[in-house]
Amino acid sequence: MFKSDTLFAKFMNTLCDVLLTGLLWLAFSIPLVTAGAATTAAYYAMSKCVRHNAGYVFSEFWHSFKQNIKATIFTSILFWVLLASIAFEIYAVWIYRSNLNDALFVILAFAAFIVSGFTVYACPVLSRFDKKTFELMKTTAFLFFKFLPLTVLAVAVFYAALIAIYLMPWAILVIPGIYMWLLSLPMEKILRRMMPDVPEDSEEGQKWYYQ
Repeated sequence: MFKSDTLFAKFMNTLCDVLLTGLLWLAFSIPLVTAGAATTAAYYAMSKCVRHNAGYVFSEFWHSFKQNIKATIFTSILFWVLLASIAFEIYAVWIYRSNLNDALFVILAFAAFIVSGFTVYACPVLSRFDKKTFELMKTTAFLFFKFLPLTVLAVAVFYAALIAIYLMPWAILVIPGIYMWLLSLPMEKILRRMMPDVPEDSEEGQKWYYQ
């Protein structure tokens, strides 16, 4: 049962890699402004090492983090400013209930959905493609609406994960990696559709993301 080629051993190796990816994301997201790079790196490590069995989690995470840190600082700051502003407004309208505030609550909840939904695609796309900020936003917006059911599901699971962490703080050590793994299941199919077709026996076709 404990041989390296058994199902149990493969499951445990995968589980360890999933949890390690989540822990790396948590550690590298602490400064907040690096959260975008950390999320991009976590998805990159998850898709390459766990889903495609290529490379090692820490080295691939660090490679992607260094590569994307400069490109994601602005978007990370923008994300936190928007999310904090929306959260503050939602709290305010929830405390001071009225018919007008109930309508504002719905609008703000929708705004939170938009911001969160964009991040569902932005980091995975950036982990695979080299895009400038404007190009990234256009691609993210396209995917947001094209795969709207997935967007809704991913955002719903995201906020369910936040609630679970709020109720069980220790779960922050486990949930991020599991969420990233779950997200990679449909996301890898989407990213694969965005890539050009190449001959399977070509140098490009032999790379991990085509396997």
